[in-house]
Amino acid sequence: MLFRSTGVLEASGYREAEYFLAGTATSYVAPGSLTEDGDWTVAPGPTAPYRTRIIVRRPEDPAKFSGTVVVEWMNVTAGRDSDPEYGYLYPMLMREGDAYVGVSAQQIGVEGGGGLEVPGVPPEALLALKQWDPQRYRDLRHPGDAWSYDIFSQAAQAVVAPGSVDPLDGLRPRTLIAAGQSQSAGTLATYWNAVQPITEMFDGFLLDGRGRFGGGLADGTGTNAVPRVVRLRPA
Repeated sequence: MLFRSTGVLEASGYREAEYFLAGTATSYVAPGSLTEDGDWTVAPGPTAPYRTRIIVRRPEDPAKFSGTVVVEWMNVTAGRDSDPEYGYLYPMLMREGDAYVGVSAQQIGVEGGGGLEVPGVPPEALLALKQWDPQRYRDLRHPGDAWSYDIFSQAAQAVVAPGSVDPLDGLRPRTLIAAGQSQSAGTLATYWNAVQPITEMFDGFLLDGRGRFGGGLADGTGTNAVPRVVRLRPA
C-alpha cells in the first residue's frame, strides 16, 4: 500500500482497494514434451480451492477511465509480493486514465517459504502476506504454483465480468494487458505459450526483463518440464 501512504494516488485522482478472491483453480498438464519454440499444447489437470487477494488502483472519476486495465503478476523473488511494473508504469497509467490490478498469484507471496535476501532490507520487510498480517490474511489459502495460472485468469475474469462484488466499481474495461517483471515475466511467458491459447483472456502482454526462462508448469517433471530456453510462440 505504498502509493496510498505517500498520497500519490489521491493527488492523481486515483483510489486503491484490496479484494479477496476465492474459487477453484485448474492446473495445466502437458500431454507431450514442452519445446523451446513455445508452441505448447496443455490440457486441464487437477483442481484445487484457493483464496488470495488482488490490489486495484483505478481513477476516481469514471469519465477519466481509458478502458485499459494492466493486470500485474506480482513478483515474489524476495519472498513477498511486490509490484515493480506498477512502480515503472504508474506515471503513464495515471496520465492515460488506465486502471491497475495486482494479483497475488503465487504461493510464496501468500504462504511464505522462500525468497532471496535483499541487501540492506531487514527480514521483517520481506514477509509473505500471512506472516506480515496474520489477522487480516489468516483465511488466505494457496494450493501451489501449479494453480497460479488459472488464479491469474480468474482474477482478470473478476474484473471483466464481476459478480456481486465489482472491483472496478462500475468501470468496464475494453483492453486487458498482462504484465510482469523478471521472475513474473517468466511465468507470463509460460502463460502466453500454454494458457492464453485456451483462455484468450488478455489483449496484450508486457514481459519486462525476462531473459530466456519460463515459469514452471504443473509438477515440473516429465512432459511438464519447462525447457531452459523458452521462446514465445507467434501471436
